[in-house]
Amino acid sequence: MHEMRIMIVNDSRAMRLFLEDMVNSFGDCTVSGSFFDGEIALENVQSIKPDVILLDLEMPKMDGLTFLENLTDARKTPIIILSSYAMSDSSLVHDAIELGAIDSLTPPSSNTPEMLGKFRSKLHHKITMASLKSPRFNRSVCA
Repeated sequence: MHEMRIMIVNDSRAMRLFLEDMVNSFGDCTVSGSFFDGEIALENVQSIKPDVILLDLEMPKMDGLTFLENLTDARKTPIIILSSYAMSDSSLVHDAIELGAIDSLTPPSSNTPEMLGKFRSKLHHKITMASLKSPRFNRSVCA
């Protein structure tokens, strides 16, 4: 299997760097693009062709929900919401799922080795599962 190409869209520089380091530490993933703004990310989706997008919900200019609304159907990229709003009962996450996101995850609440290890495992699992729906890896034809 080829390396999974991951796009990160998050306005927090610290979070982007944290996610870039973590994703690049997975043996089967590489960060193909990292953006602080949904508008700029949207302009680059077609050229980067990520297998999975990690998307924040709250960003200036274009938030995550607007990004999802504007993503063209031409490229059905699996999207994981990665936001402090990503709790199962969050109306924002529900709206994001309605708009096409396939999963969600909250960032770690602390930087203890145990918490970071759990987050790392969950993130890698969710990326791997999401990539199965990526056009590059999903060769099945649905009727």
